[in-house]
Amino acid sequence: MPVLILARHATAEDDGPTDYERSLNAKGLAQAVEAGAEIAERWSPDVAIASAARRTVQTGQAVVEAVNAHNEQPAERGLQLRQDESLYRAGVEDWLDAIRSIPAEAGCAYIVGHQPAVAEVIGRLCPDFGVPESFRPSSLAVFEIDSWDVEPGTYPEPQLRYFHGV
Repeated sequence: MPVLILARHATAEDDGPTDYERSLNAKGLAQAVEAGAEIAERWSPDVAIASAARRTVQTGQAVVEAVNAHNEQPAERGLQLRQDESLYRAGVEDWLDAIRSIPAEAGCAYIVGHQPAVAEVIGRLCPDFGVPESFRPSSLAVFEIDSWDVEPGTYPEPQLRYFHGV
């Protein structure tokens, strides 16, 4: 069964030139590295998608680098981060479209974006679980699904993880 990892970006600076350009702070960089190491070890995605905002790209890139290191793949031949502009200020349907765009042969995919959309997607995929009240920076929701052609409300409760950046 394919594994879908939905993530919120790691902790970002409070300010930046624009919201879109906010970077991860030192804690966020450590959280992203910690998350990347666990994702590489436990799931090793073959697809990685990020909102095109700086903080999500930085979070996603840390995961990609960890997966490539774990799989002993040089960056040019290993996992690549696909930036998806539609995931910035996205709604649930934008996220579902991103999930549906994953190639059928992929065994695991990682998608990183922003609140509140990521929590709303979790609630739509698993209404019995509901929308997490607090889906903190550097949180993951891991689903086992039948295919990338997702339909809302048909999945078991996800495994939730949070990274502290220690």
